[in-house]
Amino acid sequence: MNFLAHSLFAQGNSERLAGQFAGDFVRGSDLSAFSVGMQVGIRMHRFIDHYTDHYPEAIAVRAVFKPPVRRFAGIVTDVLFDHYLAKDWEKYSKVSLEKHVAHVHESLAEHHDQLPDRLKRFAAFIESEKVLEGNVEFDGVRLTLERLSRRSKRFAPITGGVEIVQAHDVELKAVFDQFFPDLIRAAEEHRETL
Repeated sequence: MNFLAHSLFAQGNSERLAGQFAGDFVRGSDLSAFSVGMQVGIRMHRFIDHYTDHYPEAIAVRAVFKPPVRRFAGIVTDVLFDHYLAKDWEKYSKVSLEKHVAHVHESLAEHHDQLPDRLKRFAAFIESEKVLEGNVEFDGVRLTLERLSRRSKRFAPITGGVEIVQAHDVELKAVFDQFFPDLIRAAEEHRETL
């Protein structure tokens, strides 16, 4: 899942939310540089990524991606699933998307001193570019994949994912509609172990 989904699983807790974002920017098992709440968020981020990467239907649907895009199928579906989540936001949250996004930016600012340097820059970028709220429209998917394609020549083929997900939208949305409630249940069970 991408950042919008990760932020939802922080359940409004600003420290865990900052940790959820830090999950993509922190390596290794030593999390002692972070507050307890951020550690919980990082661990939850890792659980969500592992669950998503091993969800049978999410694995199976990657077959719609042909080379050279197939190697990026997980990234493309993560971005697409954030789009589906944003469109169906009120189904999964009692807080409006607008208020949630404001809380994300406030949380990242509040815990700025604990954020890895790359995340500090990324936090400023997602706020200035309105990345999270941009997920509501499909153009947000297109823009995110274009940005990712500019990371390196190796990532250039990822933009081909746009046409693939448009062609398989019904199938991919059906997978999301099955997967996301399962992820919510699994995350709730996992939260009790943290």
